[in-house]
Amino acid sequence: MSSDHQWHVERSKQILQDHPEIKQYFGPYPLSMIPIVCLIILHWSIAWMVKDLSWWMIGAISLLIGQFVLHSLSTFIHEVAHGLILKGKWGNAFSLVLIELGVLSLGKSLTYVGRHGKSHHRCLNNYSKDYEWWDRQQSQFRTSKPHLRLAEGLIHLLPGGVVMTDLIIDALCPAASRPIETSHKPAALNFLLMAESILLYAAAWYFISWQASLYLFWSLTLGVSYWGVTFKGQSIAEHNIYQTCKTYSTYQWTNILFFNTGYHDEHHTFANASWIHLPKIKKIAPEYFTNDNPYSYFHLWWRWAKSIFDPARFNRYTPEIITEKLNTE
Repeated sequence: MSSDHQWHVERSKQILQDHPEIKQYFGPYPLSMIPIVCLIILHWSIAWMVKDLSWWMIGAISLLIGQFVLHSLSTFIHEVAHGLILKGKWGNAFSLVLIELGVLSLGKSLTYVGRHGKSHHRCLNNYSKDYEWWDRQQSQFRTSKPHLRLAEGLIHLLPGGVVMTDLIIDALCPAASRPIETSHKPAALNFLLMAESILLYAAAWYFISWQASLYLFWSLTLGVSYWGVTFKGQSIAEHNIYQTCKTYSTYQWTNILFFNTGYHDEHHTFANASWIHLPKIKKIAPEYFTNDNPYSYFHLWWRWAKSIFDPARFNRYTPEIITEKLNTE
């Protein structure tokens, strides 16, 4: 357990002493199934609507719409990581199988669930064990080569481009070995999720069109690339260094689209409270939750993009650089 996580644990105990009514908000929230199903239907409806469009139009729709639908849906993978949709391991498995109908992540959703709680929460801001920190060697390698970053960003615009560049960077500058702790990944569930994604991509191609399959895949790879505007903006917003806090919250309109992802300080303090209840916790104990991130996800992403995606300017292990750069822009 990192000292920053311990800070959240001790803080949660103090808040519960002052506001014990918060305990009523702990536990799964099964009604999350409603927005999950709606988002899956929306994503596949868009896939059907693009069935006759040219490839470049599909790319534009994936960039401007698809990635944001996936971001909304992916917030519920995070809920599964904390057991906050359905009870027990079977409830978690069912939730993931359902969500995979929309994200088509080839099983990467299960990888995220396995390492999120153990690595990110328990080892918060500990570089050697918190998987959400970028690898230092590769970040320094990228920082020293702006032309490489620019080329990488352009390749990321292609379907699957982020996979190609990751393989290239790993070959040029292998990542350092870090003891990232992860939960056991059930082989059967992992196989099921991978098979589910492959079959759905094939079904989209066969029953709708190749354009539909391309839209589904392109939206996914754009979302996890440098062009994942709100994915990257959220990552920068949550644990960036503006003052001396461990975690920051973003109280903006994006919480409507992304199901209260901005209430991140509240989440790290009470990780067993579902997304729907986080604003209530903020309202009950406003004297504690004052660690506001002053920038939107879009604004933070744009600052990062203007730096040609420079890791040293927007990375957790360079707080003095982050503070200096943000204050001067």
